Amino acid sequence: MRARLTGTHRKPTPTRPGVGARGGREVMADFTEAYVRRALEPRLRGHGTIEVTKSRQAGFTIVHRYVSEWNGRPVALPIARLRPSGKMHQLYWRRANGRWTPYERNPQGAFVDSLDGCLKEIDADRWGCFWG
Repeated sequence: MRARLTGTHRKPTPTRPGVGARGGREVMADFTEAYVRRALEPRLRGHGTIEVTKSRQAGFTIVHRYVSEWNGRPVALPIARLRPSGKMHQLYWRRANGRWTPYERNPQGAFVDSLDGCLKEIDADRWGCFWG
């Protein structure tokens, strides 16, 4: 006599090569966050951490999280926003009024570069837009 299978047994769902069970976007986001942290956290010298959050529009925001020495409260300071522009990223900085403005390295227009180029520009911060 054969045992009857109940509805709890399921076949494993096939996945595409290179895509985990969580899906490709989350894996890519995890890679991007780790890459951004590795590039920018040495600048912090142990004062807080870097977090990458998904923006409302396409792209992501880089946030510096730390505890205020003045009142002991946690602070989340948005540093930069990157939005895809083809295969490159357009870099934005946050003005004092809270609006995101395209970053312009020179008078020729908005700064558009690879992820690595954007992170190098954020780290250099020639004009004091990102880190104050």
